[in-house]
Amino acid sequence: MEAKLVNLDEWESFGGGAFGESFYNKKDDSVILKLNRPDIPESKILKEFVRSKAVYDMGIPSAEPYEFVTDGKRYGMIVQRIQGKQSFGSIIADHPDRLEELACITADFAKALHAIPCDTSIFYSRSQLTRDLIAACPRLPDKIKTRLIGYIDELEPATTCLHGDINPCNIITAEGKLYWIDLGDFAYGDPLLDFSIMSHISFYGPNPLLLRFFHMNRKQMIRFYEVMGRQYFGPVWDTPEHREKMRRITSIMAGKAICDFPSASHINMPYLKGQKLLTKINLFLGDRINK
Repeated sequence: MEAKLVNLDEWESFGGGAFGESFYNKKDDSVILKLNRPDIPESKILKEFVRSKAVYDMGIPSAEPYEFVTDGKRYGMIVQRIQGKQSFGSIIADHPDRLEELACITADFAKALHAIPCDTSIFYSRSQLTRDLIAACPRLPDKIKTRLIGYIDELEPATTCLHGDINPCNIITAEGKLYWIDLGDFAYGDPLLDFSIMSHISFYGPNPLLLRFFHMNRKQMIRFYEVMGRQYFGPVWDTPEHREKMRRITSIMAGKAICDFPSASHINMPYLKGQKLLTKINLFLGDRINK
């Protein structure tokens, strides 16, 4: 699929984030243009577009993707504009007393998603992709690779739909309806994997990063994660067995983060710079990884 060239004179920027910039159309308020950073390859954005369209076509609540586009330097897509939308993160920033309510809604919305069988011919296995990434990662010592791959192999071989990045800012509400956004990591696998990023960022993310991207501090993020987990899993959430499963899920995500980026300092932890990689791994994975 060839990207359509867009004329930025027809668009007005309204904000940017870690991965790109968003625009309103000056004549049509029903669409939004999202352009990613120039260093993100065309193939990656095309895959995100194809997957986002497939998710929408499955009837999963999400913005409809219309076109795969480029401005000549960056690649992105034109998608449906959901009027009056608010993310759960922004709502909690204005109304902290609603944190537990929205965490419970997130759990129920996630459970509904996880009840949907995924098309394995379009989407990839989250477990296999993560396993391959860790196995090939030159930055992880072999004994840690073996430990993390063992954790992955313990997961259920499920084909249920996974969002890939469930967090308070990837659910939006508008006119009483809920929608998933940021579907580039949509895949299939054990539903536990959809808790990995929330677990990882809640316990290890520094406050400046959490406030910037999720409008919540670490204490709020941990509370959101815990309430969401209890709503989703019920009493089993607090059992030692399940806590150990979630610790391993967090470790998998931490290992993936180290493989995805040159160093752990990518998440805005400047005090890690100059330290040995093993120190970074211990911080991210927990000291028990080496026991």
